[in-house]
Amino acid sequence: MAVIAVVATAWWRWDYRNHHARHTSLIDKVWLSDDDRTVSVETSWYPHCDGARPQLVAQESSGTVVLRLERGMELKVPCDNEAGSINQVSVTLRSALGGRRLVDASTGWDLKPSPR
Repeated sequence: MAVIAVVATAWWRWDYRNHHARHTSLIDKVWLSDDDRTVSVETSWYPHCDGARPQLVAQESSGTVVLRLERGMELKVPCDNEAGSINQVSVTLRSALGGRRLVDASTGWDLKPSPR
């Protein structure tokens, strides 16, 4: 019985980590407004799995803007078959992006804004 419990717990943790990783990275489309201050990204959102609509957060420094996607508490319901949707979320920077690097916090990769 203990072996079954250990295997079930290990599977649940593996599945939870895979689901969480699948839903936290940014999608590759990133746009910058004409005034160089509003950054928008496309991301998948599964309302019944992810709960509240995601929020885009920017951590700014003199040389870098790190973008992080924040989600509400993950809901504990079966949602493997839920149809997700692509949504655009935005954040307004304190100052124009200018020559600063734009970085995805979940991967550490540089992001290049796409033309509108």
